Amino acid sequence: MAQIPFELGTSCPLTENRDIVTTVRMHGPMTAAGGELAEHAEAVTAEAVSNAVRHSGASRLTVEVSVADMLTVDIVDNGCGMPVDNPRRSGLANMLYRAEQVGGRREITNAPEGRTRIHWTAPLTDH
Repeated sequence: MAQIPFELGTSCPLTENRDIVTTVRMHGPMTAAGGELAEHAEAVTAEAVSNAVRHSGASRLTVEVSVADMLTVDIVDNGCGMPVDNPRRSGLANMLYRAEQVGGRREITNAPEGRTRIHWTAPLTDH
């Protein structure tokens, strides 16, 4: 299983020394999501957190990982939202590609007040 890029109870290196409050929640048997699936989920999480820190102007960021019938990763910030005509989409396209590689989905939503949510899911299978 890919390792979480920080230890629980410590600061996340991607948000360390930034003016952003980060909450991480994990539910379910994390060891059920191993191998290729865990590597994809880790990369998607790192990309989404990096984007939020660099581009959103958010003061709060929540990362929630759940393992049940599916592996679900939700990254939500309270920043400015993502412009519909955003020309820079390589990281977002990579998240979609990674979801497709493991039979999953990636959804991006913006709330009218500016909040952005990345929702990434994939089935628990042998990857």
